[in-house]
Amino acid sequence: MIYLGILYRGAVVVPLDPAGMIETLSAFVENSEAKRAFIAYGSLDKFRAVCDRTGKSIPIVAFGVIDPAQAEKNHHELFSDWAGTPRPEGFDDARPPAKAGDMAILIYTSGTTGVPKAVPLTHGNIVSETDAVEESMGFTEKEIILSLLPLFHAYSQIVNLWIATLIGASVIYITELSSEEILRGLKEGRVTALTGVPRLWYLFHKKIFDGVRTQPMLVRKLFSWMMGANGFLWDRLGINAGRLFFRQVHEAFGGNLRIAASGGSSFDAEVARDFHKLGFTMLQAYGLTETSGAATVTRFEDNRVGSVGKPLPNVEVKIDEPNEEGIGEVLIRGPIVMPGYYRNPEANSEAFTEDGWFRSGDLGRFDADGHLYITGRKKDIIVLPSGKNVYPEEVEAQYSHTPLVSEVCVLGVHDPESHFKGAEKLVAVVIPDFEYLKAQNITNAKHEISFALDSLGRELPEYQRVRDYIIRADALPRTATRKIRRFEVQKLIEADGPSQFSARDLSQFKLTDSDRHFLGTDAGRSVVSVLSSHLKQPIEIHPKMNLELDLGLDSLTRAECIVGLEHLLNLEFDQEKAASVLTVQELIDLTAAQITGPVKVQGSESAVINWRAILKSASADMPDLQPILKRKPLMFWFAYLILRPIYWFARIFLRLEVEGIEVFSTLKPPFLVCPNHQSLVDAFIVCSTYRDRFSRTHFMSGRECILKAHSCHRSHRRSMSFQSMRM
Repeated sequence: MIYLGILYRGAVVVPLDPAGMIETLSAFVENSEAKRAFIAYGSLDKFRAVCDRTGKSIPIVAFGVIDPAQAEKNHHELFSDWAGTPRPEGFDDARPPAKAGDMAILIYTSGTTGVPKAVPLTHGNIVSETDAVEESMGFTEKEIILSLLPLFHAYSQIVNLWIATLIGASVIYITELSSEEILRGLKEGRVTALTGVPRLWYLFHKKIFDGVRTQPMLVRKLFSWMMGANGFLWDRLGINAGRLFFRQVHEAFGGNLRIAASGGSSFDAEVARDFHKLGFTMLQAYGLTETSGAATVTRFEDNRVGSVGKPLPNVEVKIDEPNEEGIGEVLIRGPIVMPGYYRNPEANSEAFTEDGWFRSGDLGRFDADGHLYITGRKKDIIVLPSGKNVYPEEVEAQYSHTPLVSEVCVLGVHDPESHFKGAEKLVAVVIPDFEYLKAQNITNAKHEISFALDSLGRELPEYQRVRDYIIRADALPRTATRKIRRFEVQKLIEADGPSQFSARDLSQFKLTDSDRHFLGTDAGRSVVSVLSSHLKQPIEIHPKMNLELDLGLDSLTRAECIVGLEHLLNLEFDQEKAASVLTVQELIDLTAAQITGPVKVQGSESAVINWRAILKSASADMPDLQPILKRKPLMFWFAYLILRPIYWFARIFLRLEVEGIEVFSTLKPPFLVCPNHQSLVDAFIVCSTYRDRFSRTHFMSGRECILKAHSCHRSHRRSMSFQSMRM
């Protein structure tokens, strides 16, 4: 109401992000020279801080649940008083004073480059945009639209304010962006249209397919077959059986979703195809704040999956200086393009060509039928010493195809080992999906993720493969529209180095009174004592810390801590439960559950692990192993007849290479042999390489908690290097 009223009277709207930093908001207020502020109750304190910082006394009209006496004390006007004021005579008949060329909105860009700009959009821009998008995307007055994007974002204003208001559609707003609220809005609102940025759709996609992965193999195969069948029916015969085949998935979106729209940045083509096969009409829009939102859209009747469609009516789009692949910078011209950045002539000279084309900064190409495909940002291109160009978003899309990670950012980082001055190598900053890791009982996250990413990388051309991974617990810095702030990530890596950047900022862990009480219990004190003895440097341990990513415990050190606790407290853990522990709190809870009476500590020296002693005493401690350890000559020859063919098969077809096996001759049993990654076939291939002396006395562990199978195993070449692990 406030927004539309301001536009109607010919004034200028300056929408701001209430979650923005005070320094940033202050710069926007200074630059815009705003004369009045309409502020929600929850943001009053922040805006007063902005006024204090700028030295401006801007009249405030407050809305929300506000005490009138408090508002009067702070010299605030109430919007309820404004709304209750009778309109002056002749107001409804008066012609709005604004003209097509007058500024209507001043939007500050999200600033992925670190330098936000003020984008003025005119009334003419708005009218041209709404008319073109409404005609192209097929919205009707019967639409019920769920708004998940902030209204200070141009794309959200197009659909949720401008178009919805003009055609008389309904819009549902939710109070918080949580999965529970989104699902409630979809179901209770009977939503027919859902608009979001690619990041939102990626989260939906991950949720769907993570659920599928938990199903039995037969169900997974059937699901995959049905997706392929529906894709074929829809593409070849125009029959969409998605609601029939995938009723449960459609019901999760409310059961009435007609339009699934994405905009704001390029979209992973494989994710788009998956939604298409599930039976969703996935429309994509491409544009920028500077183009009033969308400049191209896909149409119902011409929905080329993976593209961002064709230009809107009266809008021109061309590729500037295309390379041999047809890729170049996307240039845009038409009535939707802003007149120029507000009070920024230097930026305007860079943003427009001499003949009036707007430089988008995005790279793209057209196919033979005129559909536009976005390949990335021009400024984000990574040029390798070989001269090859790498588009980070394409590489990120490939490496995101594992449920183990929630975010991936690919960057070019200085390569000190290269002979070329200023040469860069590809580095991926990876954020694990801790919920999935927990559900799958995966504790060695770094190892598992590196293996999965290596497998995915083999499907890329050699020059696009990532050379190093930085696995980090903290989320990547993003804009309000969920775009990665690459410049910030790049600066942090260059300033701190990859190893320091991967470490979580432990200062965020603040101990509360309840935390201290929890750590002060018998179990808490015991766990902290054992963990502290295994840390490389002393830190204040917090219950929420991750054992691997925050405390730096690898799988062997974790095992030492578990055994150390057992010795210290004279108890025995369930090994499967112990193997699934991820955090300090979970380890304390597990320990507390095992303590049934007064704690009898065996002494701190009992927490020090002697692996040789453990191996030597294993047979006495575990009598159930005696039948297994007893030598069986016939079994040796049976195993030999199986393992030798495996060895030669691996040498010939898997190109197995064996190095360092002579190390065995220098070792005195007992010792452990640990493959450098985990797979069902590793134990058999490793054992097939043993010489006769050890082939008679080796044993394999069959515990699931020790050896996990990977469905993503795709190795083209196996290389085994034996190194000694002395006890």
